[in-house]
Amino acid sequence: MGRRCRRKCLGIGGEGMDYLNIALLLQESGKEVNVTNIKKVLNVLDREAEDEKIQYFVSILSMLSPKNKEEKRLNHDKIKELPVDTQIKKTEETHQVENVYQLENEYQMENVLQMQHNQPGRYVYGIAGKGTQENLGNIGLDGAEVYTIPYKEACIVVHDCQAEPYKSEDENVVKEWLFTQQEVLDIAAEKFDGVLPMSFDMIIEGKSGSNPENEAISWLEKNYESFMETILKIKNCQEYGIQVILNTLELSQTIFETDEKLKKKKEEINAKPEGIAYMEKEMLKDLVKERIEEKADEYFKKFYEMIKKYPDDIVIGKVKKVGDNQQMLMNLSCLVHKDKVGPLGEELELIDNYEGITVRFSGPWAPYSFVTPEKGAINSGNG
Repeated sequence: MGRRCRRKCLGIGGEGMDYLNIALLLQESGKEVNVTNIKKVLNVLDREAEDEKIQYFVSILSMLSPKNKEEKRLNHDKIKELPVDTQIKKTEETHQVENVYQLENEYQMENVLQMQHNQPGRYVYGIAGKGTQENLGNIGLDGAEVYTIPYKEACIVVHDCQAEPYKSEDENVVKEWLFTQQEVLDIAAEKFDGVLPMSFDMIIEGKSGSNPENEAISWLEKNYESFMETILKIKNCQEYGIQVILNTLELSQTIFETDEKLKKKKEEINAKPEGIAYMEKEMLKDLVKERIEEKADEYFKKFYEMIKKYPDDIVIGKVKKVGDNQQMLMNLSCLVHKDKVGPLGEELELIDNYEGITVRFSGPWAPYSFVTPEKGAINSGNG
């Protein structure tokens, strides 16, 4: 029919069960699929029964039932027994009837889809470089059905929502939303060989009652060239975080053990009276601190040269405080092609073996560090 049949399949433990699942359940139980039986199942699930939707669904199923198919087959066999001229006439009549059934089926399915997707907003996860309609399943926030809206060679990964931000006072709920956002982007990236991620709680609203999907397509159309340029850059790549941390206490001990001048100076200070020794100890600490900074700079240059061979792009972030006697030497966000993740990991193991050095390697993540802020959409969230 040229349209996607986007179904909510949440199961009994979720928000509800869609009509198709209920129909399958009734068939397995040997029950007739009709309005009455569907309403009974909905009552058991404590779900609202909407007569108009159920009637549409049952009427569509009745057209597709094996009984109707069998009747069509028998009628076709009877046509074969008629004279040729009569066969042609009957065949034409049959095709006309089938066309009427098809048009009615499409019309009714169109109404069902419109009723299922009548929410005024579209929650945008990201943009993928493939212009196809896809149903990714009920993997979105709160079990929402995620699907794509195509335009040219790209598509928007969305779910239907209200035109208002996701808010919760429960920190665990917000964390779950953030984790789910990342999981959706991971699935989309795997399916489409990369996805341009949007920030959490980005919502496109249908203006003045207009179709939100049309608004989403209009937004994609305005940003199409810049989006496709970035998608090409991140194709088959994912973001990884690299943090290199130096244990300053361990390094200072090594400096005293290996630097003969500092070692001798320390011995001299220890032999002096306490008052004089205190001042010279402070001066010695400053000297050691200088040596540590020199070593840290040396490590940064050396480790960066070792790392930069593998990512397609690198963003150098601000170093963070990580605790007493520890200094973060580098905080990198790396855009890495799938084929180079393994070699990069091996290089980081070599760095981790340096005395006093610890490497933190995280990912894969959606490549947020390598995309520009999106334009023209509502973007309001908890953060």
